[in-house]
Amino acid sequence: MYVVTTQPPREEGVTPVEIARKRRLEPAEEVLEREIGGKKFKLGKSLAQEAHDQISEVIARHLDAFAWSASNMPDIDPYFLCHCLTMDP
Repeated sequence: MYVVTTQPPREEGVTPVEIARKRRLEPAEEVLEREIGGKKFKLGKSLAQEAHDQISEVIARHLDAFAWSASNMPDIDPYFLCHCLTMDP
């Protein structure tokens, strides 16, 4: 009898939380946090100052186009926004 699995076997004593922590993506570079209109966003520190200024200007002009929370998207079905976590008992 063969068992086919899509997940590699877990090490004994390793919790799903530890696995998720190892898989968590980190920024590719250091970031600079900026605030415009009371909202925070991050830009890569390696960008030239001119690029920072241009991006900040575009964000400031179109601040109302960004959804900062689910409540900013009332016409989108919550089932589309939410995801299910598969738990390993």
